[in-house]
Amino acid sequence: MNSTRRFVTTKLRRALLFLAVFAGLIASLRAAPEDDLLALYRTGTVFTAVPEAVFNQQGFDLPDGGGSVKALATAAPGGAFDPRKLEAIPAAKLGYRAKWIEHRYKVYGMDWDIGGLLLTPNQATPGLPTMVIIHGGSSNWYEFYVDFFNNPGLGQYLAQKVPVLLLTIPGNYKHGGWTDNSYAERIPAYLLDRELTAQDARVRNAVYTFRVVVDGVRQIIEKTTTGPLVVVGHSTGGEIPFLLMDTPLQSRMNGQFLGWGSGGPSALDKILSTPEEHRESNLRRYSQYAPVQTLRARSPGEYAYESVYIGPLNPCKGKDKLEVATCWFRQEERRRPVFKQKLQDVEHSGADVLLEQTAIEIRAALRTNNSSLNAQEVISDLFMTNRAPMTGYKKMIWLVGKLDGHARIENGIPSEAEIANEFRKRNPGVPIRVALFDLPITHYAHVERPKQLASAMITALKWLQEK
Repeated sequence: MNSTRRFVTTKLRRALLFLAVFAGLIASLRAAPEDDLLALYRTGTVFTAVPEAVFNQQGFDLPDGGGSVKALATAAPGGAFDPRKLEAIPAAKLGYRAKWIEHRYKVYGMDWDIGGLLLTPNQATPGLPTMVIIHGGSSNWYEFYVDFFNNPGLGQYLAQKVPVLLLTIPGNYKHGGWTDNSYAERIPAYLLDRELTAQDARVRNAVYTFRVVVDGVRQIIEKTTTGPLVVVGHSTGGEIPFLLMDTPLQSRMNGQFLGWGSGGPSALDKILSTPEEHRESNLRRYSQYAPVQTLRARSPGEYAYESVYIGPLNPCKGKDKLEVATCWFRQEERRRPVFKQKLQDVEHSGADVLLEQTAIEIRAALRTNNSSLNAQEVISDLFMTNRAPMTGYKKMIWLVGKLDGHARIENGIPSEAEIANEFRKRNPGVPIRVALFDLPITHYAHVERPKQLASAMITALKWLQEK
């Protein structure tokens, strides 16, 4: 009897071992999650919907789960931790080396500072370029490094595989953050080593053209990085990769474009609507704005009203969108600038119908604040966004979230697909893709689902490198 039992047990163990080996073999033969996504990126249709299940399979872990950064951020008032302190955290804990960089440059005869956090992987994936990320309006680099509760953000995940430079445009980052709650009265940190007077801030607000931003972005990239790169501009920052195509960085960008919540250059606003619609919408929107020397404060109500910003996956929770937005502002109030210069808005919208009025406001602001700046030099730079190159591209891909109002569905396709079609006309034969992530992520999916999005962006980089 005992011998029979031993015989059966031995057979059973062998069978279970065989099944385990067989299951492992099947698993090893199955495509990796990123391969499933890569296959979708290769689909040459007007746009490709990425199923929720495929998106959710993406991602990889951090060596310490993000704990070191979270501890640093949580200990700082309002979460506005000093990025220079990241350099003291061992790279083995982070998975990368962190270095904060500040660069001073001149535009219109004045000094401006631009800052960036450079993350260099311990083990970079071979053959991939450096990724430069530029935030949108009223934001800064924090948004791409940690979420509202200091959990790991997009940049921490990206930096496990590729070099990343998280930039902050002049004025939008301040060491220690802002402590005044009147957002329209805040003074942008156009210089990082000193406090500016209110008068100096008004002058700088009035001349804050995209030339100021693009010149700084170009110079800090040249100072900080070498080799191939892909520049990703989010929201208002989405103008900048197109404008950089007309600078010495063009050869390093190699005609490659990767968009995340990026849209297209402002010139397309005119192309994709009638001249009358473009004129009327801009006159209606900006007629209520204060003159260029003042800031436009953002508010929880604005974010709650626009479905583009608030979705069910937001780290903040609440009974409605306003409650979620209020939580968001409370958590980010100190380290997020929460303001925007008028020139950012009008140039991002390509609202050259306002050129004459804007020129009047610039001259008045310089005169009122006793500035000797050359107003005509500033005015001649206005709406350079409408002159961004739309040719010379070799490969392009836009990634968009299902609830991103910037990717609104019209005529059965997201608006990024309409933008992509315009680039297809001007760059015949060039592989151009739009991938719509079919799950309830918004314009801020880099905060809602950073782990998965980072993997999806790295896979997009791999697709861009394919011949």
